[in-house]
Amino acid sequence: MTEEAPSKSVQETAPSPFKNLTGVAISATLATGLYSFTNMMAHKLALAPLQTTNTLANRLATLVRTLLLAIGTGATMIFAVIAIGLVLLTVKQVFTTISSKSQT
Repeated sequence: MTEEAPSKSVQETAPSPFKNLTGVAISATLATGLYSFTNMMAHKLALAPLQTTNTLANRLATLVRTLLLAIGTGATMIFAVIAIGLVLLTVKQVFTTISSKSQT
């Protein structure tokens, strides 16, 4: 029979407000950078006309442009929502800590 090795216990620590705010800074920086990049890309794509009269090529180019902007916007929103969620988690932790100290 094969015996399984005992699994190492994972220490689960509650996230501290400092760790949360560090995550907020990282996520907000990424969201801001992605927003700037997506905005620049949208302006450049809007100013660059398609140089073909082929209908299929026009449709494919429009599809690619739309997908590029959608991916950039989606990534921006993901990081922005993460930053907002971490801020709200930090506020909740601070209020929970204050309320637990006032009750004891």
